This record gives sequence, C-alpha cells and structure tokens, in this order.
Amino acid sequence: MIKLLKLQKAVFVIAAGLLSFIAYKILDANEVKGSIYFQMLAGVLIMIGALWLLYPILFAKRDKDGNAEIITDPTVEVPADEEEKKPATE
Repeated sequence: MIKLLKLQKAVFVIAAGLLSFIAYKILDANEVKGSIYFQMLAGVLIMIGALWLLYPILFAKRDKDGNAEIITDPTVEVPADEEEKKPATE
C-alpha cells in the first residue's frame, strides 16, 4: 500500500525523525550541549513526514459525483482480491 501510493519517502523521513529523536535522548542523557538541535530536527522531520503522508488524500482528484480518486503509481501491480467461496446451501 505504501509503495502503491508513493509514500516511501514520507516513511523514510519519519524514520529519520525517530532516529534523530533517539540520538537526542542518548546525547541528552550524557549532557551534551548540542543535543537540543537533534530534538528540533526530529520534530521538523516528523511534521514533514506527517504532511507528506496526507498529501495524496488532500490532493486527490474528484469526479462529478464528488468521490475522490487517489492517484497511485501505475508501475506497481495491485494484487486482485480473491472471491470468497461460499459453501453451497441446500
């Protein structure tokens, strides 16, 4: 689903934000002066990643009925849903 909606970069940005926050906690525990910059970087990266995840929803194409069509990556194959086989009832 993430690959289909082209959200890999958003996931990478959020992961970088989490790693930056972990670095902040480690440096803060060792009382390093510059650790606050890692906390600010983590906050900025998390916010950018969250907005990036919302991008396909906010800018989806709308048809005449008002339904939204989310633009997906045409190179990714979508697995077809298998039809459920219901047992025959008599």
